[in-house]
Amino acid sequence: MSYTRSTRLLLCCGLIVSVLFPGVILVEGALRPGYEPLHRFGSELSLGERGWVQIANFIVGGLLVLGFAFGLRRVMRHGSGSVAASLLAAVFGACLIVGGVFVTDPKPGYPVGSTGTAEPTVHGLIHDGNPVPFYLSLIALMGVMARYFAAEPGGRPWMWFCVATVLAVPVTFAIAAGSYDAESQTGMYHGLWQRINLAVSLGWFGVVATWFLRRRPRDVQDA
Repeated sequence: MSYTRSTRLLLCCGLIVSVLFPGVILVEGALRPGYEPLHRFGSELSLGERGWVQIANFIVGGLLVLGFAFGLRRVMRHGSGSVAASLLAAVFGACLIVGGVFVTDPKPGYPVGSTGTAEPTVHGLIHDGNPVPFYLSLIALMGVMARYFAAEPGGRPWMWFCVATVLAVPVTFAIAAGSYDAESQTGMYHGLWQRINLAVSLGWFGVVATWFLRRRPRDVQDA
């Protein structure tokens, strides 16, 4: 028995987003004039003339995660968290789309010549509040998958991988947030720590997608 082609494509969405989303941020950050990748958040790439690239990255990344969520629902027909995993992944994907639709406000120095935003816009407030459901859904998803892997034959190493990632995600996010001063809208190395955080967070989807793609299916929904 094997997965249908459509199911494999949905699972591959998790593999693609793990490379595409952080990859675009790394490349755009390195190429964008006046942008300092180590000291600026990836969301700031949504500003300026080339801002459409990062906006598209948010939206496409969110759609890929939504596709992966549908894939999880097909392959996790039974077991602990079989429904919760796909729902939490869908919430995370929706948060990525929100990050692209509601663009962050300009910060001092970027776009070049900007003095920042004295009063936050509605778009900026929504964007700045979006990390709350973004990370809560992600951490909960990783916890659900840790429990799922614990019940799977040979799944203990994958369970510990999820546990380690659950710890690494909030720690790296806290370091990034702590390196940024919201009042002055400036900071040092918060961009670096955010990129580490995104690599860990999105990389997790690639690892989990690979596990499902490589295993022998036992009970999957035909597509």
